[in-house]
Amino acid sequence: MNWDKLEFTNHERYFEIAREHLQKSQETDFDLNEKLGVNSSTYQGKSLKPEDAAYLLQSLQLINKSNIITVVFSALVAESFINYYAISKGKDEVYLRKFKTNKNLGLGETVVKWINIPHDINGNFALTTDSAEVHNLQKLFDDRNKLAHHKASIQNIASLDWSNIQDPNSITLLAAQNANQSLVTCIEALKRVDQSIDINWLSS
Repeated sequence: MNWDKLEFTNHERYFEIAREHLQKSQETDFDLNEKLGVNSSTYQGKSLKPEDAAYLLQSLQLINKSNIITVVFSALVAESFINYYAISKGKDEVYLRKFKTNKNLGLGETVVKWINIPHDINGNFALTTDSAEVHNLQKLFDDRNKLAHHKASIQNIASLDWSNIQDPNSITLLAAQNANQSLVTCIEALKRVDQSIDINWLSS
């Protein structure tokens, strides 16, 4: 924080929202397992009483809702924080607009920023193109894009396997956890090449 300047930022609020909903999803999943002996990743193929099936469906809907919010807001943090970082180091909107999707590498615009902006500013890469961190960050944006460009699914009831039914557009709890962790990993990597940035809000 620059105390001689007034900063308008949202990345900390976005992170709070992502973490709150990830925790809510984890708690609902835990409660589901305590009550029914299944969770959002193990319920397929289980035979349940009607009232338990209703509780399961309600819990799965709550978990998916929180997972969606976690992924979307984790992506918002990744995008807003790297833009804030560039602006806080004297870059401007013209500079930020020069970054484009790298179709050859399958990397979105924000991921390209995470690779190049720290290097432009410090001469060091926080993330490298072929790293697991970049792969996981791109997966976060792939999941976000799947939600942002949602395609409805209508399936023939006669052909459904009711013991293994799942919305193809849903976001699993594991995917939500990985999305949020990939964000944290990238921010911590940036901190390692630039000690001046404040990331205390990650653990507040």
